[in-house]
Amino acid sequence: MPKVDAYAAMEAGGELRPYTFELGELEADDIDIQVRHVGLCHSDLSMRNNEWGLTQYPFVPGHEVAGVVEAVGTNVKHVKVGDRVGLGWHSGYCNSCAQCLSGDHNICDAPSMTIAGRHGGFAYHVR
Repeated sequence: MPKVDAYAAMEAGGELRPYTFELGELEADDIDIQVRHVGLCHSDLSMRNNEWGLTQYPFVPGHEVAGVVEAVGTNVKHVKVGDRVGLGWHSGYCNSCAQCLSGDHNICDAPSMTIAGRHGGFAYHVR
């Protein structure tokens, strides 16, 4: 399994420190992105401080990512290795609720958040 170098807070309000984690096996719907640029948003700070009660530690912030596709799962057809992509607050959608089916993914009933329950883009790679 690929290892990823990142920066993480180990506790609420903690300083970002070097941190390494394993990315895990690439699933059929996954896209691995080599991070080229990442922004810092107040939401990253709120998550680092666990202001919304959602944060899991160690916490790797970064939900404003620009990068290049490094690997795609077998079900991924809309991007290919080498494509330039962006990753925002949501990293996935259910694709079955009324909002998704009408093209309004941003108001999906069950979105996956990039930095809640997973590591964000203050890393060399993000999934």
